[in-house]
Amino acid sequence: MEKRTAFMELSALLTGLYKIVDPAEKQLNESTADEYLRNLTGESPVALPKLLAAYERLASIVPKPVIDDALLAKLKAEPEFAEAEVLFAAKQIVNIWYFSQFNTSSGAMVDGGLYERGLVWPLIKAHPIGYSDQPFGYWTKKPEPTV
Repeated sequence: MEKRTAFMELSALLTGLYKIVDPAEKQLNESTADEYLRNLTGESPVALPKLLAAYERLASIVPKPVIDDALLAKLKAEPEFAEAEVLFAAKQIVNIWYFSQFNTSSGAMVDGGLYERGLVWPLIKAHPIGYSDQPFGYWTKKPEPTV
């Protein structure tokens, strides 16, 4: 399995955003995944590959298992998941997707670099603080009435 695919599927499994294949509901972006994978691999060069390998073992079964709660339970039952470093890496995958930040093993917070793409924003029905894709001054006009 290609590394990005494995990371995106594992991310979907851990974040609970299971519908990564459906283009209408796809919330995990490939370019974002590449950046997050690079950041997390740099911080967890042993634990993250172990976690990906555990996921790939489960995902390689034919027919390919559906990304759902049952698969998550199987992943959590894998021996690697019991290792503190691997569990920590799994938690950082969730952190980086939702908040575009993650913790190092020493406790330092690292910016993932894509704050505006955090999955937390649509979840809480808000835009990223200090970020807008609207033109300057958009706030001076009343919003268009919704139908």
